Amino acid sequence: MVEIMIMQRMSVAMEYGVILEWLKEEGEHVEKGEPVVEIFGEKNEFELESPYEGILLKQLCEVDDEIPISEPIAIIGEEDEEVPDITPKKLGEMEEDQTPAAEDKRTAVEVVKEAESTGQTEISRLRGGRVKASPRARKKAEELGVNIKMVRGTGPSGRIVEDDVIEASKVQVDSREIKEIKPMSPLRRTIARRMTESSERPHITMITEINMTEVVKLRKEINTKTEKTHALRISFNDIIVKAVADTLEKFPHFNATLEGNNIKMYDDINIGIAMATDEGLIVPTVFSANKKSITEIAQESQGLKERAQEGELTSEELSGSTFTVSNLGPFQVDLFIPLINPPEAAILALGQIKEKPVAVDGMIGIRHMMMASCAVDHRILDGAPAGKFLQVLKESLENPYFMKI
Repeated sequence: MVEIMIMQRMSVAMEYGVILEWLKEEGEHVEKGEPVVEIFGEKNEFELESPYEGILLKQLCEVDDEIPISEPIAIIGEEDEEVPDITPKKLGEMEEDQTPAAEDKRTAVEVVKEAESTGQTEISRLRGGRVKASPRARKKAEELGVNIKMVRGTGPSGRIVEDDVIEASKVQVDSREIKEIKPMSPLRRTIARRMTESSERPHITMITEINMTEVVKLRKEINTKTEKTHALRISFNDIIVKAVADTLEKFPHFNATLEGNNIKMYDDINIGIAMATDEGLIVPTVFSANKKSITEIAQESQGLKERAQEGELTSEELSGSTFTVSNLGPFQVDLFIPLINPPEAAILALGQIKEKPVAVDGMIGIRHMMMASCAVDHRILDGAPAGKFLQVLKESLENPYFMKI
């Protein structure tokens, strides 16, 4: 009896997996629990194990295919057993199916000329900036040095086919030399997909400036102790994460997701910390941050940062956040407007802390100031509560000795 191996969910947020490498070839024997295929799912790589013992009769997907959760990816059974005709749904194809059929019957040359004059190539575009194109068309575009994003497809649903690329190569007037065409990595694709989802949600953003002078003093005081006792250096972000977690206890709607017509508010306060890696942006989680001390948050954050750079974070560490903090202060950024990490309700963005002259009690004084912006999902939250959240957070950071240190 043949068994169908499916794409498994490896984390709560995972919606699809990218086939990175088949570890078993067709015709090979596989044991139950033996790795069969390496996949990329929700910002991390995993080896998917076989739930069955038998012969790998057929691989249903190719490397780089994006397969939704629960779709079949392989068939396992006895040798010489009849292989059923099964074709998995692939993410790109599903998006194509949802796109209205193109009515444009003009030649590719005419279409390309129009595209160049109007910049309109949307019919062949998918969300995330990708284009609908056959593998042969992509290969031909690479051979001919054609920018496939400037080709408009004449195939089904506007899909770019090989002939479109050949015709486009005859008329393409872009004289810019292409140094390299680099396919997006699975992580980059995930970021593109998630940020596209985020941009489709109505955001409203509140901005304030926070006096961090007392935080600077507190950090110096804590580090005097922790560097000796724990060989650990507390960062400003560790203190801010603690302040955010404590503030969220008072604002449950900020610690929530929208599911259908229901707002799901979480008891757990898990702070996602946006981190830049060589491969792209990831958001590991500090769980129950409101129940931890600043030192505990610092130890956990340091461990997450080290494992992130080594690519060793687990799926559990990369999921489960209920609110995200993104800090570009170390890059000397003063202020930026963030996109919410879906499906969360809000995100806090921080700029650098720097000394500035400010008015204090009618006098000019030098203080350590930081810009902060909070973007919220306007379907869940309005401007007034967003402003109140920032106000309470600001008060907490300007008086950090009242925090639950």
